Amino acid sequence: MLFIVISPILAFLLTDELTDFINSINTVASILLGFGFSVLFYIASSKDDEVSPNSSLEQKNRARRVNALSRELFHNVSYFVMMASAGLAFAMIVIAPEAQGDWFSKQALPLLGKAIPKAADYLWWVSLAIRSVFFFLIIEAGYTFGRIVGRVNFLFEEKLSSGNGTQ
Repeated sequence: MLFIVISPILAFLLTDELTDFINSINTVASILLGFGFSVLFYIASSKDDEVSPNSSLEQKNRARRVNALSRELFHNVSYFVMMASAGLAFAMIVIAPEAQGDWFSKQALPLLGKAIPKAADYLWWVSLAIRSVFFFLIIEAGYTFGRIVGRVNFLFEEKLSSGNGTQ
């Protein structure tokens, strides 16, 4: 809920010359997206931890917990991939008018102004909404990535400790 409140405020405050800022966010998001795919494929290709029927109850519970954590992490990483990908797509929409400055301002806007008299007012609100969605997606992706890092560390600790036989 906090992200929904913060996003329009950021979109309103950060309105001018966002291209460099968004390009740096795109770079970071792309790198983290690559990391997310690596983790996603690792989890998808790994097998569930199995224990022998003669294993202790603690070892069986640990294996169930690690397997459940792996499935949960798979869903979290999938969610991150969707948020980061959508954030990158909205970033392209946000910087498109600035990147296509002359064409957009000299050709598209006059045609739109003739078709819809209050196009400039509507475009400002549409632009604010798109920037709000962009900031929401990027903040949500960053938060999700932070949670994923903590869970990946915990998963690896659990897998390592179960391999060592320690509790």
